[in-house]
Amino acid sequence: RRISLSLSLGFSHLASTRGKFRSSLLVLDEPLTHLDSAGRASVGKLLRKMISSNSGLDVASDGGGMGLSTILVILQDIAAEEIEECFDCIDEVVKLNGESVVVVDEGDILTP
Repeated sequence: RRISLSLSLGFSHLASTRGKFRSSLLVLDEPLTHLDSAGRASVGKLLRKMISSNSGLDVASDGGGMGLSTILVILQDIAAEEIEECFDCIDEVVKLNGESVVVVDEGDILTP
């Protein structure tokens, strides 16, 4: 699983530095599945570093990183709780009275 995540991030970095595609958004669907708690913590720290440096995986000396401003991570409850401190805000999609609603970080509920 770590190799799969590494390849995904590496490909995104390659596309942003060598290609013509640059996005400030990175979407990861269940990137922590099958990782132990130490692995989840490492990924959380990496994602936080990618946002806080605003240069992503800056491996080039010219500063040609990914330029991310937002990382959307889709997680299950258990994994989300373990890396909660790595993110500025966490919004949750929950079932309420048979409908899916979004509970934003401040506790407000967004309904359709």
